[in-house]
Amino acid sequence: MKVLVTGGAGFIGSDFVRLAARKGWKVTVVDKLTYAGDLERLKPIQDRLYFYNVDILDKDELRKIFEKKLPEIILHFAAETNIDRSVIEPSIFMETNIIGTIYLI
Repeated sequence: MKVLVTGGAGFIGSDFVRLAARKGWKVTVVDKLTYAGDLERLKPIQDRLYFYNVDILDKDELRKIFEKKLPEIILHFAAETNIDRSVIEPSIFMETNIIGTIYLI
């Protein structure tokens, strides 16, 4: 099984990535590594995944990853979630959470 996981270095996404790697799936992680992403979460399985430090708003890079990895399944965990930041910079949340999802679709 070839799976692409956005936000795979985040709290929830990394849990799924570790599970998928233990099942022997070919895992590709796309994560911007903002305040929520932490590569330490993936360290125990780093040799069993492909990691791309890419923003889901970067359509060109996403296209290249899709063409190279040809995922069968996409799990989308990438999102802006910090409530305080959503009040200060609401446009970032709309761009990542809505536009980024549209780009993936």
